[in-house]
Amino acid sequence: MNVSRSCLAIAGALLLAGCGGLPRSLRDEIAAEKDRLPQAERQLRNARQTVHDDMAHAPDLFAGTPVATAWPARLQSAESALDRARNDLRQFDKLHGADRARAEQLLHDERSLRESALRDSDAIASEANSWLDFQQNIPHYLAAMQHEYDRIHGADPGPLSKTVAQAEQDWPAKKAVLDDRLARLRQSSEGGETQWRATEQARQDAAAGKATGPEIAMLIQANQTLVRDEASLTQGADELRASCGQLYDAWDKILTDLDVAHRGGDTVYSEKLNIVRTHFVDVAAKQTQVSHDDRWVEVSPSAYRSVENDLGMAIAHKDAGQFDSEAQTTVQPAGFAYIASPAQGSNQYGYWSHSGGQSVWTFLPQYLIMRELLWGHGYHPVYVNEYDGYQTARRFGRTYYGQETPSSPPKYGSHGTFTEQRYAGSRYVQSGGFKGSAYSSSRESGAPSSSARSGFSRPEATESSEGKRFGSGSGRRFGSPRSAPRSFGHSFGHRR
Repeated sequence: MNVSRSCLAIAGALLLAGCGGLPRSLRDEIAAEKDRLPQAERQLRNARQTVHDDMAHAPDLFAGTPVATAWPARLQSAESALDRARNDLRQFDKLHGADRARAEQLLHDERSLRESALRDSDAIASEANSWLDFQQNIPHYLAAMQHEYDRIHGADPGPLSKTVAQAEQDWPAKKAVLDDRLARLRQSSEGGETQWRATEQARQDAAAGKATGPEIAMLIQANQTLVRDEASLTQGADELRASCGQLYDAWDKILTDLDVAHRGGDTVYSEKLNIVRTHFVDVAAKQTQVSHDDRWVEVSPSAYRSVENDLGMAIAHKDAGQFDSEAQTTVQPAGFAYIASPAQGSNQYGYWSHSGGQSVWTFLPQYLIMRELLWGHGYHPVYVNEYDGYQTARRFGRTYYGQETPSSPPKYGSHGTFTEQRYAGSRYVQSGGFKGSAYSSSRESGAPSSSARSGFSRPEATESSEGKRFGSGSGRRFGSPRSAPRSFGHSFGHRR
């Protein structure tokens, strides 16, 4: 044992010597992983011994069961993972100079392999112990099985089926998806019923204290299935009910402010979001409620940078009749998602009218409040040529900022003329956010400087999951508006 420890110490010294060109913090992490690996090996050996002892303690319980072969195979896989982790550690002494990227990758791979092996071995040992615990505490587990079955058997599919049926009537395009999810829930319920009937004799024998090893093994596996089916049924029903509710909402996440603050030694990046929701109270009658919720959300630096040019714009939008997972994350001017194409002429939100030789989009009266929430009080009419430019930009995968020519100032976004007027009191503007725009100082003098963004639009940046995920970060949960919803019961009209 002493020789082995000496060898490890020598190997560690050589390893660190080979990594001498790396930063001290990285070398410390490598040394720490070198110390953790022997501990992981001991834990794996202990798990292997535990499983062996448990199976030897009750051979009749495990004989012929799937776990009798599955557990040793999984432990062997964990051993292989540790072998690969050892090999990664050996690679450090082969590094030349300060190959930091390679060292960080090796460290990441080694740590992932070690942690995976530990999770698997611990889970297997725990599972083996649970089998013996079931055998030793049969009355307790029979009562638990009864409770799980009662919850499955007592689940009333009626209200959920009614909710799904109504959603399918209101949103026929989602019928296939909703039917499939409801069918899977019913399968979970039927599976629980089947397991319960199949174990009737084994449960009777176990209650009488005369169950055989194979019968107890059957009950253990049936109990695991009941637990899984009960959880799937409960969670699945909640998720399906929530998904049906999502279909009745259209929402937009409007970026209304940006802020960079310094707290102690940390730099904190934040977005202010105005989440505008239009909820369909009655789809057939086309009655809606409009509400909004303002919140500050802390984001990562990369998420902040991904929307830094998009003040005042919708950085996420979802149409009614879609799930939240189908939301659009292509940045666009606020409200444009509700406008019908000129070819279509009109939709449930408004219509194209003709005035002074131009086509202009007109929102229906019941959506004027929604328009105000999306645009603010400085709403400017949207003409057909502007909408055409927006659609062209989208076809090419670019963000539309409303520039009439490549050299003209943008209308939307952080450096837009509309945005500068609408968000003059924002933290972004007060902190000098518009100073980065060539248009802020040369609007009257003519062409922008070379620092201005050129073209009508920019390519859509790669989305940051932290910056674009709806409802991420701190703040009140979406769906709990600060102000009471305002209801509009008027019927829609479709005019051209």
